[in-house]
Amino acid sequence: MIEIKEVTYSYDDDSAHLALDGVSLDIEQGEFLAIVGHNGSGKSTLAKMLNALIVPDSGSVTVAGMDTADEDRTLDIRRKVGIVFQNPDNQIVTTVVEEDVGFGPENLGIPTEEILQRVAKALDAVGMTEYAKSAPHMLSGGQKQRIAIAGVLAIQPEVLVLDEATAMLDPIGRKAVLEIAKRMNKERGITVVMITQYMEEAVIADRVVVMNGGRVAMQGTPGEIFRRGDELRAIRLDVPVMVELREKLEGLGLLGESNALTVDEMAEEICPLLLKN
Repeated sequence: MIEIKEVTYSYDDDSAHLALDGVSLDIEQGEFLAIVGHNGSGKSTLAKMLNALIVPDSGSVTVAGMDTADEDRTLDIRRKVGIVFQNPDNQIVTTVVEEDVGFGPENLGIPTEEILQRVAKALDAVGMTEYAKSAPHMLSGGQKQRIAIAGVLAIQPEVLVLDEATAMLDPIGRKAVLEIAKRMNKERGITVVMITQYMEEAVIADRVVVMNGGRVAMQGTPGEIFRRGDELRAIRLDVPVMVELREKLEGLGLLGESNALTVDEMAEEICPLLLKN
């Protein structure tokens, strides 16, 4: 779906301070990819590359065979790849929820009747149908973010990019956004690229890419990545709480080698041991 080849990028034309430094990465159709890294690692810069908000200084990014540097294909690329940012207020442009969700399709020249159908489906997908006539500024942060996601879904993209879309939300709001992303991926086959600083969020992905210093430091399944806890800590990243607990129990000899990443998985590992004792 997306092919990134030897991409470099600098915000200030200073080759000594590259935001991206020779990044190569393939994103497969239908996968759920998490890209993690500390502030300044290049992950959000990479996210903006995916729908031509910025283009490489060198190297290339192609979306379904279309080069993001080709300005004639920018609109086609943005129909394919929708992006949701950290602050939903930056994406809300009207004073009525349903009008805001329909803003993108309207700009694409979609007929009015189809726009109405898309808006209804998008609001239903994020559980916000009852707020269709509401004013966005009256909603909570989590609700606003769900509206922002609905606005992207109404464009009917093949790729949904979440650029730290949960960073400003409380735990309930974060959980709701993640559940929407998982559902869109599993039920609709939408490719999801999730940029996040929260390592707990990355465990739900099919694959995790770790960014550091503008480069891909490592990639693999969540199980593979979180087996490399010392390497992650060396580049100032944490591991999920359950992975930290798992490491301590393994170190004490209380638990054999385990792949548990979540509370439920850890419970499945520990309960049989407790019952034996």
